[in-house]
Amino acid sequence: MKKTIGLLIVFAFCMMAAEFWQKPFTQWSDKDATRMVTDSPWAKSTSISMSGPPAPAGLGGGGGFGHGGLPGGPQGGADAGGPGMSFNIVARWESALPIRQAQVRLKFGAEADKSADAAKFLAEDEKAYEIVLSGPLGGFLMGPPEAVAKTLTDVTVLSSHRTGEIKPTHIELSPPGRSMDVLFVFPRSMPFMADDKEVEFSTKLGKSTLKYRFKLKDMVYNDKLEL
Repeated sequence: MKKTIGLLIVFAFCMMAAEFWQKPFTQWSDKDATRMVTDSPWAKSTSISMSGPPAPAGLGGGGGFGHGGLPGGPQGGADAGGPGMSFNIVARWESALPIRQAQVRLKFGAEADKSADAAKFLAEDEKAYEIVLSGPLGGFLMGPPEAVAKTLTDVTVLSSHRTGEIKPTHIELSPPGRSMDVLFVFPRSMPFMADDKEVEFSTKLGKSTLKYRFKLKDMVYNDKLEL
């Protein structure tokens, strides 16, 4: 009897420790899916200060472009303000399967496993690493999109101790606004491996350097490293 109770207690603790992404994504709640794209092994946030002047009043809230034709990616909720204010900026692995599954779950809800568009989207072969920076970025990304993208290209790298620094081959900005998404595309010519242990995404906005460190051992999904 005592042995049975002990096993039940161990089982209960294991269930409590299990992360929601160990279930099929169609069983994720909206809260689970939102957490996946904002606070998970595939999505990290960091704080940035608005040290310069506030964004012009004409810049309203923008919309994200999402990934692979799924519009409306997660947006930062805060409005960009004046000097001294700080905001959380999220970096997420847009090309990783669990992120794409979360986006499908948020877009199609309970019908996620019945939608042909969702199935096609999830079946796409990812030929590059894609990372999206998301949040109230409008005050930092002012000017022609082409010029902003070039500036970001010069200050952005994805790196591990084995691969060294990898530069983005393409950067795309969502429509102007204080809440924006910026898509960074990196080549998979030297794929990251679990033995790399950690990958760092680094970029610069204004005078602030943003660094995001991702632990690869936590990014194994269905026995595969998902990036």
